Amino acid sequence: MGIFDFLNFKPSDEKLAKKLVEFVYNSVQTEKGVRVEDAICLISTIVAERCIEVTNEFSINDHEFEPGSAVFSEKMNETLVGPIAAENWNKLPKEAVFARIKTRINAHFEDASFPSLTGIFENYAKNINETAWGNLNLSVPEDNKPFFLPLQAGYETRKFVDKKIHLESAEKTLQIAIIAIGKILIETKMALDQSIALTMTFELINGMSKTATMTDQKMKELQSEMKNQ
Repeated sequence: MGIFDFLNFKPSDEKLAKKLVEFVYNSVQTEKGVRVEDAICLISTIVAERCIEVTNEFSINDHEFEPGSAVFSEKMNETLVGPIAAENWNKLPKEAVFARIKTRINAHFEDASFPSLTGIFENYAKNINETAWGNLNLSVPEDNKPFFLPLQAGYETRKFVDKKIHLESAEKTLQIAIIAIGKILIETKMALDQSIALTMTFELINGMSKTATMTDQKMKELQSEMKNQ
């Protein structure tokens, strides 16, 4: 390898995905170990933010929306599942994010474990303005809901992703996040009911990809308001 080849060397998608997986596990590590639901919450929110970047209707780092508010988008629906509503997972366009995730985990999860596609979107729509700020009303048992607020998880992991994973383009970063979420789902599948894990994953991705992110500017404003109270 010549000097110029060495300087142009970039880590492979697999290596970057492994780095992202390790970051997620380390972020949720406690004295009791890694809680799978929290790992899924973090990686799903990371995928969702990268879907926002690819769809490019607003920036995750700088926008005028109120953080935590719903941002409806037909373009986002197309990014997630394609231009035509479908109920059969196997009929999703292969380039759709949900299809790309399913392809990576197909050999490890039964088709019956995947949630209803229409159910994912209906659950999100009916619960808008019915949940606590920064959270989503997931249709999983109460004991399995994440301890982390997804909005907070996205904000607190973004700097790592931007610095260590986002090395080329928004699409490349999304692809790495998709590889990482596949790894986490496969590695933790024995620790959590498959249908619960997958329902949580896809509801979080759908919901957080349609939620205005927390930004540095808004965080500064909130901190200033708290100091003045």
